[in-house]
Amino acid sequence: MLNINKSKFGFLIFLTFLVINFSKSIQFKNQINFNDNGNEILNNIEDQRFNNVLLDLHMERDYKDDNKQISAVYGLIERLFNFEMTLFFKLKIEESKWMTGEYYEISTESVENEDSSKNITFVTIRADSGVNLAMGLQYYLKYYCFCSYTWSGDQCSITSYSQLPLVTEGTLSIPVISAYRYYMNVCTFGYSTTWWNWSRWEREIDWMALNGYNLPLAFVGQEYIWYRVFSELGLSFDQISTWLTGPAFLPWNRMGNVNGWGGPITMDWLEKQRDLQIQILERMRQYGMKPVLPGFAGHIPGAIQQLFPKANISVLSTWCDFNGTFYLEPTDPLFSKITTMFIGELINVFGTDHFYNFDPFNELEPPSNDTEYLRQTSQSMYETVLSADPKAIWVLQGWFIVDAPEFWQANQTEAWFSGVPIGGLLVLDLWSDVIPGWTTTNYYYGHYWVWCMLHNFGGRSGMYGRLPWISSNPITARGLSPNMVGIGLTPEAIEQNVVVYDMMSEMSWRSVQPNLTEWITQYTHRRYGKLVPEIVDVWISLVNTVFNATATTARANMGAPESFIALRPRLTFGNNSFYNPNILYNAWNVFSKVDDQYVISTETFEFDISEFTMQSLSNYFMAQYFLLVEAFNASDAQTLSTISIELLDIINYMDEIASTQSSLQLGLWTYRARLWAYPTNDIPTLQNSSNSNTAPYEFNARNVLTLWGPSNSVLHDYAFKLWSGLVSDFYSPRWQLFLKSLMQSLENHKPFNMDSFNKMVENLEEQWVIEQTIYPTIPVGQAYNTSKYIQSHLKVF
Repeated sequence: MLNINKSKFGFLIFLTFLVINFSKSIQFKNQINFNDNGNEILNNIEDQRFNNVLLDLHMERDYKDDNKQISAVYGLIERLFNFEMTLFFKLKIEESKWMTGEYYEISTESVENEDSSKNITFVTIRADSGVNLAMGLQYYLKYYCFCSYTWSGDQCSITSYSQLPLVTEGTLSIPVISAYRYYMNVCTFGYSTTWWNWSRWEREIDWMALNGYNLPLAFVGQEYIWYRVFSELGLSFDQISTWLTGPAFLPWNRMGNVNGWGGPITMDWLEKQRDLQIQILERMRQYGMKPVLPGFAGHIPGAIQQLFPKANISVLSTWCDFNGTFYLEPTDPLFSKITTMFIGELINVFGTDHFYNFDPFNELEPPSNDTEYLRQTSQSMYETVLSADPKAIWVLQGWFIVDAPEFWQANQTEAWFSGVPIGGLLVLDLWSDVIPGWTTTNYYYGHYWVWCMLHNFGGRSGMYGRLPWISSNPITARGLSPNMVGIGLTPEAIEQNVVVYDMMSEMSWRSVQPNLTEWITQYTHRRYGKLVPEIVDVWISLVNTVFNATATTARANMGAPESFIALRPRLTFGNNSFYNPNILYNAWNVFSKVDDQYVISTETFEFDISEFTMQSLSNYFMAQYFLLVEAFNASDAQTLSTISIELLDIINYMDEIASTQSSLQLGLWTYRARLWAYPTNDIPTLQNSSNSNTAPYEFNARNVLTLWGPSNSVLHDYAFKLWSGLVSDFYSPRWQLFLKSLMQSLENHKPFNMDSFNKMVENLEEQWVIEQTIYPTIPVGQAYNTSKYIQSHLKVF
């Protein structure tokens, strides 16, 4: 143990800074170059294609980039804390000690200060990459500092280097057994990230790094590339922009589901998104991540037929009542031409890490179920992208298999996968947490695949998860399938149910299922900064109920049970809950009685008590709804009136509690959308942000949350959010109209006319979607006090 006095301490900090930076420049001289020796490390993998391409891409590293990766993690520490804190962390990228080539190690050194009774701690983190350094940092912060950095708030009582704790076990070494940790879903770019600026993306990329994700989907800005390609082929900007959808619907344009809706798009949007993507990719690569870029799946503007009348183009089946889209057969020479042009332009503007995602038949039926046709289709697609980039890996979402099993039967599925050589394809088993595809495809017929948790659809609000399953099945799958090479998060939307994502992220390195009681106890410690026994008991009860849905229930609900508040009202809702609502009522009650001032003051506690309140209100609304239906069927007008008042009160309380959280503000979503109509150096205030130029962006922002298309869309309310403003001005008026219509039906002794009601409610919805009301972006009140107020008035218990 070293011994220093205060007068020498400033010099020690300066010296440490020099040592850290000097070490960055010299520590790589004796490193193994994995480009040369990667096959020796995983020589038990027999497939030559995998060894030469997929393995090389995983292990490939230019050691001159290690300085950048270390600097990126120092930057992360500075953003989490401050510059001074970086001086007490020593980050080193060194050769892996583990077979897979991935690991991180954490150790500490205590420095004695003779002028103080408090020793000073220096933290050393070693890893084989920047991402794994960040993951080591995350482990130290979670399990030693009891800090939490999440979508729904941060909690960390460590504010100074003098508080950094020791790793008492000596050196903690953890192998990272998942070579690939994939992140995001094509749909996430419509339901969550659509309006993000660089600041929000920087935060998310930091979150990716902390949680170890090294293979993130990077789909921003690709429409600029398509514009360049189709312009060069001869299409006008109008022909291209009317093919593209509005910003909120681009994910489904990219997958060939929808053309034109919410558009046309502007050149200003294309260029701003291109510039944002350049920033995103630069930071991802600084961490050592390998971003997954888009490829060409055959989806084209219909106008291209005018230029190439002999091209083999067909119209695919309709998707959710939208018109069928145009599809170019991969065997047509034009397909290869477009692929080459697209990949070339993509690399020219964005660079490449050789991973490309493209999904030709996402919720779309192929032109033929002939097995030879399917084999030739996948083979042609793969060969064309390989000709454009000889190192290309096709990253394929496996959703089509579980979404349309009646089409993708055993023969069709095997034929499809047989068209691509082993190692050329990385399959994302998109819904492993509920309907795994790997169990019905003989482990994807030998192709390398990733166990993914989908979890959320449309960003719909609601507490839900399968913690016991996700903490065990990836381990089981890895033992059964040697070609499982990683884990992934593939939610359609993020920023919800953080406990589930916390657990799933750890499955990249866990080889043994954690004890969930111990794990959730540790979770509450870092979530709130202290161990509060009553809170621990609440979370243990939630692990076994709310976060332990069966696969059958999860499949039926497509994730969390829908909140009746956010659905277009009708008399035929069924009970979709899978747990005793008293579980949540008890959690709500316990949280409202917590009196530890530090815990109550944390962002994380504030969000969680708001979430418990909202879920309890949603559950209580459902119970009262069934009583309403009984009263209506019994022609009991008095009871109907009483319950109607209570239902509207619940909706008002829902909006009130949501208004306490910045992330639950409709105004933040719409304001961010409007800002894309302005120059980046001329950001307006909230009150001055709405005009005719912002109207298309606001329409996109409102429509995707509500109607998801025209008023009669089958997708209406698919992406509902229990957000302040949306609850009060969209959901509440619908229920007011519904309850009024039911009462009029009883008073007039006439059957309830559902068709007439739907026409009236559609008029309300259509009007709201085109409005430009400015909603607040700043939260109002404190969730803890608001929750207690609601409890005192609602009398749920």
